[in-house]
Amino acid sequence: MNDSEDYGTATWRYWQKVCNDAGARGSYQDRSPMLVRARIEWERDGEEWVDGTATRLGFDGAIFVELKDRRCQAIGVWLPPADVWWPGK
Repeated sequence: MNDSEDYGTATWRYWQKVCNDAGARGSYQDRSPMLVRARIEWERDGEEWVDGTATRLGFDGAIFVELKDRRCQAIGVWLPPADVWWPGK
């Protein structure tokens, strides 16, 4: 992210599309939330590994990761399993 840009308090100006978002899907919660590292491909900032919390598993294996990043306009993003890492994986 370019820190020289002055966006003030309008948080929507920070939002970026997540290019590797797997899209919404049916899911179930089969375990407790888990801290993970997620590979995110931001629309403008490019690839980056960010901390998040995996909370849901899609029926097709996709993982929902909650992100606390002002660039993400939703609470989180669905990612392919290859884009999510956790200790022991």
